[in-house]
Amino acid sequence: MNKIKIKILSSLFSLILMLKVTGCDENGGITIPSGSTELTISTKSDHSFMNPPANVVITEVKALIHQVQFEQESNQNNQTITFSPFVAYFNTNGSLRDMSTNYIIRDFYTKIKFQIHKPEENETPSDPEFKEGTLSDKRYSFIIKGTYNGISFIYKSKISSNVVLSFNPTTNFNLKQMNVTVNFNELGWFKNGTQDLDPANPQNAVIIDNNIKNSFKKVYLDNNKDGIPD
Repeated sequence: MNKIKIKILSSLFSLILMLKVTGCDENGGITIPSGSTELTISTKSDHSFMNPPANVVITEVKALIHQVQFEQESNQNNQTITFSPFVAYFNTNGSLRDMSTNYIIRDFYTKIKFQIHKPEENETPSDPEFKEGTLSDKRYSFIIKGTYNGISFIYKSKISSNVVLSFNPTTNFNLKQMNVTVNFNELGWFKNGTQDLDPANPQNAVIIDNNIKNSFKKVYLDNNKDGIPD
Protein backbone atom coordinates (compact mmCIF):
# COMPACT_ATOMS: atom_id res chain seq x y z
CA MET A 1 0.00 0.00 0.00
CA ASN A 2 1.51 3.31 -1.05
CA LYS A 3 1.73 6.49 1.00
CA ILE A 4 -1.19 8.17 -0.84
CA LYS A 5 -3.59 5.30 0.02
CA ILE A 6 -2.44 5.29 3.64
CA LYS A 7 -3.07 9.03 3.89
CA ILE A 8 -6.56 8.70 2.37
CA LEU A 9 -7.52 5.85 4.73
CA SER A 10 -6.20 7.79 7.70
CA SER A 11 -8.30 10.82 6.75
CA LEU A 12 -11.42 8.70 6.33
CA PHE A 13 -10.89 7.09 9.73
CA SER A 14 -10.57 10.51 11.40
CA LEU A 15 -13.74 11.73 9.68
CA ILE A 16 -15.74 8.66 10.78
CA LEU A 17 -14.51 9.04 14.37
CA MET A 18 -15.50 12.72 14.40
CA LEU A 19 -18.99 11.94 13.12
CA LYS A 20 -19.46 9.32 15.84
CA VAL A 21 -18.65 11.59 18.76
CA THR A 22 -20.11 14.88 17.56
CA GLY A 23 -23.40 15.96 16.08
CA CYS A 24 -26.00 18.73 15.90
CA ASP A 25 -28.86 18.70 18.39
CA GLU A 26 -32.40 19.77 17.57
CA ASN A 27 -31.67 23.35 18.66
CA GLY A 28 -28.72 23.70 16.29
CA GLY A 29 -26.01 23.36 18.96
CA ILE A 30 -23.27 20.77 19.14
CA THR A 31 -23.60 17.88 21.59
CA ILE A 32 -20.99 15.24 22.36
CA PRO A 33 -22.10 12.52 21.92
CA SER A 34 -24.91 13.40 19.53
CA GLY A 35 -28.39 13.65 21.05
CA SER A 36 -27.21 13.62 24.68
CA THR A 37 -27.23 16.07 27.59
CA GLU A 38 -24.05 17.00 29.41
CA LEU A 39 -25.31 16.53 32.97
CA THR A 40 -23.62 17.78 36.13
CA ILE A 41 -24.57 16.39 39.53
CA SER A 42 -24.00 18.84 42.38
CA THR A 43 -24.36 18.35 46.12
CA LYS A 44 -25.51 20.83 48.77
CA SER A 45 -25.88 20.54 52.52
CA ASP A 46 -29.34 21.46 53.78
CA HIS A 47 -29.65 22.30 57.47
CA SER A 48 -33.40 22.82 57.59
CA PHE A 49 -34.22 19.41 59.04
CA MET A 50 -32.30 19.21 62.31
CA ASN A 51 -30.37 21.04 65.02
CA PRO A 52 -26.60 20.52 64.92
CA PRO A 53 -24.86 18.26 67.43
CA ALA A 54 -23.41 20.32 70.25
CA ASN A 55 -20.00 18.67 70.40
CA VAL A 56 -19.15 17.83 66.76
CA VAL A 57 -17.41 20.07 64.20
CA ILE A 58 -16.98 18.61 60.70
CA THR A 59 -14.02 19.82 58.62
CA GLU A 60 -13.83 17.43 55.65
CA VAL A 61 -16.14 14.94 53.96
CA LYS A 62 -15.46 12.62 51.04
CA ALA A 63 -16.98 9.44 49.65
CA LEU A 64 -16.23 6.78 47.07
CA ILE A 65 -19.17 6.85 44.64
CA HIS A 66 -19.93 4.01 42.23
CA GLN A 67 -22.37 3.44 39.36
CA VAL A 68 -24.46 6.60 39.12
CA GLN A 69 -27.77 5.79 37.39
CA PHE A 70 -30.97 7.54 36.34
CA GLU A 71 -34.29 5.73 35.93
CA GLN A 72 -36.25 6.49 32.76
CA GLU A 73 -39.96 7.23 33.13
CA SER A 74 -40.97 5.41 29.92
CA ASN A 75 -39.65 1.94 30.73
CA GLN A 76 -38.03 2.19 34.19
CA ASN A 77 -34.69 1.22 32.69
CA ASN A 78 -31.58 2.67 34.27
CA GLN A 79 -29.20 4.87 32.32
CA THR A 80 -25.77 4.43 33.89
CA ILE A 81 -23.59 7.48 33.37
CA THR A 82 -20.69 6.45 35.64
CA PHE A 83 -19.48 2.90 36.24
CA SER A 84 -16.02 3.33 37.75
CA PRO A 85 -15.77 4.44 41.39
CA PHE A 86 -14.67 8.04 41.91
CA VAL A 87 -14.00 10.24 44.93
CA ALA A 88 -16.64 12.88 45.67
CA TYR A 89 -16.09 15.76 48.10
CA PHE A 90 -18.89 17.46 50.02
CA ASN A 91 -19.10 21.01 51.33
CA THR A 92 -20.85 21.46 54.68
CA ASN A 93 -21.21 25.26 54.55
CA GLY A 94 -24.27 25.28 52.29
CA SER A 95 -22.36 25.94 49.05
CA LEU A 96 -22.72 23.69 46.02
CA ARG A 97 -19.98 21.30 44.96
CA ASP A 98 -19.87 19.33 41.71
CA MET A 99 -19.87 15.58 42.26
CA SER A 100 -19.76 14.37 38.66
CA THR A 101 -20.27 15.48 35.05
CA ASN A 102 -21.13 13.06 32.26
CA TYR A 103 -23.47 12.52 29.31
CA ILE A 104 -26.97 11.08 29.50
CA ILE A 105 -29.55 10.14 26.86
CA ARG A 106 -32.24 12.82 26.53
CA ASP A 107 -35.44 11.58 28.15
CA PHE A 108 -37.76 11.98 31.15
CA TYR A 109 -36.25 10.61 34.37
CA THR A 110 -37.84 9.72 37.69
CA LYS A 111 -34.95 8.74 40.01
CA ILE A 112 -31.24 9.00 40.64
CA LYS A 113 -29.41 6.00 42.09
CA PHE A 114 -25.82 5.70 43.28
CA GLN A 115 -23.73 3.60 45.62
CA ILE A 116 -21.57 4.86 48.45
CA HIS A 117 -18.96 2.27 47.63
CA LYS A 118 -16.60 0.25 49.78
CA PRO A 119 -13.75 -0.91 47.52
CA GLU A 120 -13.41 -4.60 46.77
CA GLU A 121 -10.46 -6.61 48.03
CA ASN A 122 -8.71 -6.46 44.64
CA GLU A 123 -9.74 -2.86 43.86
CA THR A 124 -7.36 0.11 44.07
CA PRO A 125 -9.21 3.41 44.67
CA SER A 126 -7.73 6.64 43.36
CA ASP A 127 -7.51 7.94 46.94
CA PRO A 128 -5.45 5.54 49.11
CA GLU A 129 -7.23 6.70 52.26
CA PHE A 130 -10.21 4.53 51.24
CA LYS A 131 -8.11 1.36 51.41
CA GLU A 132 -5.47 0.62 54.03
CA GLY A 133 -5.35 -3.11 53.31
CA THR A 134 -7.25 -6.00 51.74
CA LEU A 135 -9.12 -7.05 54.89
CA SER A 136 -12.74 -5.92 55.15
CA ASP A 137 -12.11 -3.62 58.12
CA LYS A 138 -9.34 -1.84 56.20
CA ARG A 139 -11.54 -0.69 53.30
CA TYR A 140 -13.87 2.32 53.56
CA SER A 141 -16.69 4.03 51.66
CA PHE A 142 -17.27 7.35 53.47
CA ILE A 143 -14.72 9.42 55.38
CA ILE A 144 -15.54 12.27 57.76
CA LYS A 145 -12.95 14.38 59.56
CA GLY A 146 -13.51 16.84 62.37
CA THR A 147 -13.45 17.30 66.12
CA TYR A 148 -15.55 15.85 68.93
CA ASN A 149 -15.35 17.76 72.23
CA GLY A 150 -12.34 19.53 70.73
CA ILE A 151 -10.49 16.28 69.96
CA SER A 152 -9.72 15.43 66.33
CA PHE A 153 -11.35 12.36 64.79
CA ILE A 154 -11.52 10.55 61.44
CA TYR A 155 -14.65 8.46 60.95
CA LYS A 156 -14.42 5.81 58.22
CA SER A 157 -17.55 3.91 57.23
CA LYS A 158 -16.91 0.24 56.41
CA ILE A 159 -20.11 -0.50 54.49
CA SER A 160 -21.54 0.13 51.02
CA SER A 161 -24.90 1.92 50.86
CA ASN A 162 -27.30 2.35 47.95
CA VAL A 163 -28.97 5.76 47.72
CA VAL A 164 -32.19 6.20 45.70
CA LEU A 165 -33.86 9.61 45.36
CA SER A 166 -36.95 10.51 43.33
CA PHE A 167 -37.41 13.58 41.14
CA ASN A 168 -40.60 15.43 42.03
CA PRO A 169 -41.78 16.22 39.45
CA THR A 170 -40.30 13.90 36.82
CA THR A 171 -37.45 15.76 35.11
CA ASN A 172 -36.90 16.12 31.36
CA PHE A 173 -33.23 16.13 30.39
CA ASN A 174 -33.56 17.83 27.02
CA LEU A 175 -30.98 20.64 26.91
CA LYS A 176 -27.36 20.74 25.85
CA GLN A 177 -26.12 21.24 29.42
CA MET A 178 -28.06 20.72 32.67
CA ASN A 179 -27.49 20.36 36.40
CA VAL A 180 -29.26 18.48 39.19
CA THR A 181 -28.56 19.07 42.86
CA VAL A 182 -28.62 16.42 45.59
CA ASN A 183 -29.36 17.67 49.12
CA PHE A 184 -27.86 16.04 52.19
CA ASN A 185 -27.95 16.94 55.87
CA GLU A 186 -24.76 16.19 57.79
CA LEU A 187 -26.16 17.49 61.10
CA GLY A 188 -27.66 14.09 61.89
CA TRP A 189 -24.63 11.93 61.16
CA PHE A 190 -23.46 11.90 64.77
CA LYS A 191 -26.80 12.05 66.56
CA ASN A 192 -29.20 9.44 67.89
CA GLY A 193 -32.37 11.39 68.55
CA THR A 194 -31.24 14.25 70.77
CA GLN A 195 -28.09 12.44 71.92
CA ASP A 196 -24.69 13.17 70.36
CA LEU A 197 -22.66 10.17 69.17
CA ASP A 198 -18.92 9.86 69.73
CA PRO A 199 -17.37 9.05 66.30
CA ALA A 200 -14.48 7.24 68.01
CA ASN A 201 -16.78 4.74 69.75
CA PRO A 202 -17.12 1.64 67.50
CA GLN A 203 -20.46 0.80 69.14
CA ASN A 204 -21.94 3.83 67.37
CA ALA A 205 -20.86 2.74 63.87
CA VAL A 206 -24.14 1.06 62.84
CA ILE A 207 -26.23 4.11 63.78
CA ILE A 208 -23.76 6.53 62.15
CA ASP A 209 -23.66 4.50 58.92
CA ASN A 210 -27.46 4.47 58.73
CA ASN A 211 -27.51 8.20 59.42
CA ILE A 212 -25.11 8.82 56.51
CA LYS A 213 -27.26 6.86 54.05
CA ASN A 214 -30.47 8.52 55.25
CA SER A 215 -28.95 12.02 55.17
CA PHE A 216 -29.40 12.23 51.39
CA LYS A 217 -32.81 13.86 51.29
CA LYS A 218 -33.83 14.96 47.79
CA VAL A 219 -32.77 15.69 44.22
CA TYR A 220 -34.04 18.41 41.89
CA LEU A 221 -33.31 20.30 38.67
CA ASP A 222 -30.99 23.23 39.41
CA ASN A 223 -29.64 24.52 36.10
CA ASN A 224 -28.50 27.89 37.48
CA LYS A 225 -26.78 26.20 40.45
CA ASP A 226 -28.31 28.45 43.09
CA GLY A 227 -29.23 25.51 45.33
CA ILE A 228 -32.98 26.13 44.81
CA PRO A 229 -35.21 23.88 42.65
CA ASP A 230 -35.88 25.40 39.21
